[in-house]
Amino acid sequence: MTHSDQLEYKIKSYLSSLRPQAVEALVRNMERAQFQKNPDPNLQLILTAALALLRRPRLLAPELPGGPQRQNQIQRMFFSPLEDFLINETLMIRQEARIHRGMLNRVWKWLGRDVMPDDFQTVLEQAGNAAVSGERVAALVQALRTRSVDAVGEALHRSENSDTERRRMGIELGGERGIAELRDIQKIFSAERWLVPFLQNIPERINEQRLKRDTDVLRLVDKCSYRFPDHVPVIAAALVDRSDAPAALCSFAGRLVGDDDPKAIENSQFAPFVDVVMSEAERLQILALDHCKHNPDPVAFSQALLEYHALVRGVERDMDLSHSGKWHKRLAESKRTISNVVTTELNTAHGAVRRALQVPKFDQNGKLQINQEAIDDAVRTLRVVTMVRNASETFAVNEVGKRTRQAVEQTLEIVTRSQISDLGKARGQQLQAHLAAADVAIMLSEIYFGSDYANQLRRSRQAAVAKARKLTASGESNPERKLVATALGRK
Repeated sequence: MTHSDQLEYKIKSYLSSLRPQAVEALVRNMERAQFQKNPDPNLQLILTAALALLRRPRLLAPELPGGPQRQNQIQRMFFSPLEDFLINETLMIRQEARIHRGMLNRVWKWLGRDVMPDDFQTVLEQAGNAAVSGERVAALVQALRTRSVDAVGEALHRSENSDTERRRMGIELGGERGIAELRDIQKIFSAERWLVPFLQNIPERINEQRLKRDTDVLRLVDKCSYRFPDHVPVIAAALVDRSDAPAALCSFAGRLVGDDDPKAIENSQFAPFVDVVMSEAERLQILALDHCKHNPDPVAFSQALLEYHALVRGVERDMDLSHSGKWHKRLAESKRTISNVVTTELNTAHGAVRRALQVPKFDQNGKLQINQEAIDDAVRTLRVVTMVRNASETFAVNEVGKRTRQAVEQTLEIVTRSQISDLGKARGQQLQAHLAAADVAIMLSEIYFGSDYANQLRRSRQAAVAKARKLTASGESNPERKLVATALGRK
């Protein structure tokens, strides 16, 4: 399970412990917060997990009172079969059955206003009626979704025969991409009768062993693909969402074909399983770039790079993509894009570390000014440097990586030792400042060199503190003595 999966699991576990009403209130607040300036970078992850819980039919309990609270759940219930197919990133190459989450609001408004206004109004009124049971509302939503299949099909048919209709639909749904995603939604809804039971039989998390060696998932997919060959991309999209090791779907495709030759897979009905892996690499690339530009969390960028590297390494280990021009080109372009960003990060690493290692100063009120932004930048860049050290082939940064590591190592070793040495000599306010600087240096050294080296530094730090304590206790008359003792007491 990746770091992102672990974090999502913890969030879902916590949200599951809340009452449905509390989750509903949380979602409303987070949906409003999305449009505020500088929203929390983890808001979307929490919102996605909360929405997934609310889409589960069990949360619409029979005793849930009617009114706006239950009305707000109707849209989530309506789209509940799509949960395995939703993504938050806009892929450069659209992958069938991977639907952008933002499309749901567009489709909902379009259906309720232009396609099925009376049907939608009836269901919403029933949901707002406290006398109508939860089971009845759930049945009405199911029937609404079933009727929408034909209604959307007719609208799509009209758009194919009328440029005016197509332009009108494109305006409402976001152009040709939006129309294509609407077609995917209709395809998934139309398959609900067999697709939902199929997905219920597939484990929620599929490990690498199951995809590469076991036969339980293989038999289910093989049988389903034989009966519904047009829905292979849908099945592939569902499996990549549930896979702990998405790259293993390349081997899984070879097992379905009975031949691991990329050319044989490319010419088979199971090619979408490799297509969806390529789309996952591109999704992780987009996610990493977004973290790099917008997420202040110092860990997010390096973790996204790590997940990207794990996928690319798995694909290149399991398949010789040089025999497949299409997939080889897609992966190469993705690697090139992310390598440029990593190179930029490495080129700024030395400066970021030096800024973080500076001894902080006091303001005019005597408060120590800790530059947390500089520290976070150094944490981020060091995690990237450390991660890339073992993934230089994925990111094509051999030379710049080597230069960066040499500069970072020298700076960390020299400055950290110097700060610990100065700590033993510091007096007065400077003692507090040097303590803070030494702690930052040790923390950064632990990220790069590991815990054993950091523990050695901590012992040296303690020795320096003991030396300063001894000087303080020597009886020197000094107006700053109380401040020194206070600083030492805090550490």
